[in-house]
Amino acid sequence: MIRNSEVRFMDKIKACIIGSGFIAEHHALAYSQLQNVELIGISSLIEEQANILMKKYKIPGKPYKEYKELLKLKPDVVSVCLPNFLHKDVTTDVLNVGAHALVEKPLARTVAEGRAMLDAEKKSGKKIFYCENNMYAPTFSKVKQIIDEGALGKIYMGRGKEQHSGPHSSWFYNKDQAGGGALADLGIHDIACLVWYLGCDVKKVFCQTTITIPDRGTFGKCDVEDNAVGILYFDNGAQVVIEESWCAPGGYDMRFELFGTDGQLKVAPTFSNLVSVYSEKGYGYAVEKASSTKGWTFPVPSEAWNFGYPQEVAHFIDCIVANKKPLTDGTYGLKILNIVEAMYKSAQSGKIEPVPRL
Repeated sequence: MIRNSEVRFMDKIKACIIGSGFIAEHHALAYSQLQNVELIGISSLIEEQANILMKKYKIPGKPYKEYKELLKLKPDVVSVCLPNFLHKDVTTDVLNVGAHALVEKPLARTVAEGRAMLDAEKKSGKKIFYCENNMYAPTFSKVKQIIDEGALGKIYMGRGKEQHSGPHSSWFYNKDQAGGGALADLGIHDIACLVWYLGCDVKKVFCQTTITIPDRGTFGKCDVEDNAVGILYFDNGAQVVIEESWCAPGGYDMRFELFGTDGQLKVAPTFSNLVSVYSEKGYGYAVEKASSTKGWTFPVPSEAWNFGYPQEVAHFIDCIVANKKPLTDGTYGLKILNIVEAMYKSAQSGKIEPVPRL
């Protein structure tokens, strides 16, 4: 009998990526580090960008403009690294050709689209792996371990926060293409981690949103919220505040504070004092979304690793090989999207809204 560990080195898993932007590079890096994976192709409308990625990671051939042509290579797994409005249709096509799909957060623009994706998954016999990198980041994984070991007791209150100066692609600022703004982009991270940390469901929510910087220069008009503040009311009685912003200069900042009956915890893998640099001239790169490296900066070593991208993809590949349930599947992605959708409803009504049952 061949063990799973032996299969990993005997049968290469063929992987493709649809998209060539920031997230696509994280996926390419992750695949390149796995001995049992062969990255066989990329599809992108931005040929120059795709060529740079293919050269860097030694991916054969030329980029495909039409992703359906890429799917003719018969990959085993495909990373869907595309704008939110394309998730449903592209993921469905990936599943229908017999490949597993790694889908970046959010799962879709709406719960209805997410349900359609899970229906396609069920019919295809393949799997949707939901890419929530923060749940694979070593810092946040340690937090989960500490909570599970009972260090905090019963968690009754907390805070999650993510902020930066805004995405670097115009589609993020378009409601039809993105579905939502800072809440759907950043808040979805916090909610996913908080549900994981507390180990129980969110029963109701409150949310307020604003558009603070409507003119995004070369990226056009912002017609989605660039700031959101909300409260998650958990089944165990915990009340947790989340704060999300696309208006904060200085680079990507994310952090949690959790308070329990037996302890408290604070975690911030960015803006920490692990490495602190002051420079009047500046230097190359500090952290995602940092527009300058002059003055005080807090560079993140091995950014992709510290943000969990390689660990996430490695986990998904192991689940494919061993036929295991992943930590974050399509169902989990839909669960988090359902909470986000309830928060948008609250922002419109100005009231606390229940989270509907799925």
